[in-house]
Amino acid sequence: MCRIYGCFGGDHVSTGTLDAVADAMREGGPDEQTREHGDGWALGNNRLAIQGITHGHQPFTRPGLTCVFNGEIYNHRRLRAELAGRGYSFEGDCDGDVLLPLYELYGDAFVTRLEGMYAIAVVDQRDEPCLKLYTDHAGMKSLYYYRSADGRRLCFASELRALSRFPDFPDEIDPLAVDRYLGGKAVWGPSTVYTRVHTLQPGSALRFAGGRLSLTRTSLEAARPEWPDGEPTVAAAAGMLDGLLRDEMRRMLDADVPVCVITSGGLDSSYTTALAADLSSDVASFNIAYQGDWPADERHFAAEVTRHCGTRHHQVLLDPAGFPALIERFVRHLDQPNNAPHSLSTFALFEAVHDAGFKVALTGDGADELFAGYARFVKADRDGAVTWHRAYQDTMAAIHTAALERLYTPDHLAQVTAAGGCFGNQVGDELDRRVRSGELSKLETLLRYDQFERFPYYILRRVDHLSMAHSVEARIPFLQPSVMRLAHALPAHVKVAGDTVKAPVARAAARWVPRSVINRPKQPFTLPVTAMIKPGEALYDMIGDLLLGPGARCHAYVRRQAVHDLFRTQTETPAAHAAESLWSLLMLETWLTARQL
Repeated sequence: MCRIYGCFGGDHVSTGTLDAVADAMREGGPDEQTREHGDGWALGNNRLAIQGITHGHQPFTRPGLTCVFNGEIYNHRRLRAELAGRGYSFEGDCDGDVLLPLYELYGDAFVTRLEGMYAIAVVDQRDEPCLKLYTDHAGMKSLYYYRSADGRRLCFASELRALSRFPDFPDEIDPLAVDRYLGGKAVWGPSTVYTRVHTLQPGSALRFAGGRLSLTRTSLEAARPEWPDGEPTVAAAAGMLDGLLRDEMRRMLDADVPVCVITSGGLDSSYTTALAADLSSDVASFNIAYQGDWPADERHFAAEVTRHCGTRHHQVLLDPAGFPALIERFVRHLDQPNNAPHSLSTFALFEAVHDAGFKVALTGDGADELFAGYARFVKADRDGAVTWHRAYQDTMAAIHTAALERLYTPDHLAQVTAAGGCFGNQVGDELDRRVRSGELSKLETLLRYDQFERFPYYILRRVDHLSMAHSVEARIPFLQPSVMRLAHALPAHVKVAGDTVKAPVARAAARWVPRSVINRPKQPFTLPVTAMIKPGEALYDMIGDLLLGPGARCHAYVRRQAVHDLFRTQTETPAAHAAESLWSLLMLETWLTARQL
């Protein structure tokens, strides 16, 4: 796992500039900082050494080729054996060693041979010199880029704050990005919060040569399972899933550094914890909770699971009085506004993982998006109203469209209207169009849209950036190609069986985790902001000071009086809508402030 950066074409970029880019994301690669450069190009790497520690120095090189890489290739040993059979030799055991030999053999299609998570940059000087960038099928690893004003140079980096160290970085905020954030809980790709800066989407390949840029995307093909009785069933799907996950977990537990698991107390992380404990005799688990008595506290479920599995359990407790300082810290690492309240918890949890001496953590992310674990999916699927998409779009928003139209300043609302209307409505319209096309079932349409349009930016960017802020690699078993292909092959009635959501996961996990976890109601891993934003709490005071103060930067987009009304409502009659709106605006305001520092 690493952080990567580089530039290609145009005027010379100084060593000092490249050093500043690297230094801005040193936490993500503290073990080694290296770089190669040539005529009009440079590639750099900050290394977090996980596999093949003694060797594996980047950039990787072969005649006419230079490569830097962020991520992990879990099938590297099989690929290494295949390549050895074709005459390639290797020194050490670094997973990245296989990348350039595969590229030589297969060209751009080399990424179809990779199983893992990655962002890869290759400078190919063999024919027409060019830069190529690649991202994995699920978008687990981020890559941001922009072109110089004259179009001759492309610069890229794993993090926006590092990319901004290039002197010609176009730092103009796109005012419509504020609407995209509030309408989608994060700024979805390929756009970013900056007008001329973009991010690569899942499964992307970018080529840049001679000032010309081209982009292509590829998707995973669904598996073609051989069902025991000729028809897909929950039981058969669960058996296949269990076998695949065991294989993926076995590969992910393989590292040259200590590995742990995140155990929230929910079904998915409990399942991965149990599999890890079955595959390894010494597993450490981590859970985070808050001092005091708060709603949605899952620590007792996590404790039950870890006792059942026999892990060495670490219980992390946060003091809500320290939240303001923690917010200011984690927002700097998010790169863009993100309203997930559990960003705070995620940041603190990975800090505890690092402090305990671990460099790798396995998480249960992705199962809900693949196997329909959220009630919003099922409710929308069963909603036969013509306007079903209007109700559904609000479930994906930080603040629903009608409320945003009242919240925005007249000038900002006019900008949004002139650009085609609120982002939430655009999302709803696009989903309705896709469902009407009939290419997939309604449920599968909702799931695929979430997996590739929303999830990479709302969830995966948070996991990637906040883990790497503490030099921890987050590995995600549910997002490996074998599991995603299986999920894409399952019909709706297998994913949601009667009233059981995520049915194959629940059936597979039943063998491994306590029944109380299988049968418990679904609840998100989150921060109980409704209860925490009230008089006497640190969050309440922070919101009042920042959002209602005369220097609040968010007032360029939202009306001060409307924010005051939300604050008064939350003070007098605390409710989820007001609390979540205030939290979302706090994240925006804190980000706007942090980017100035």
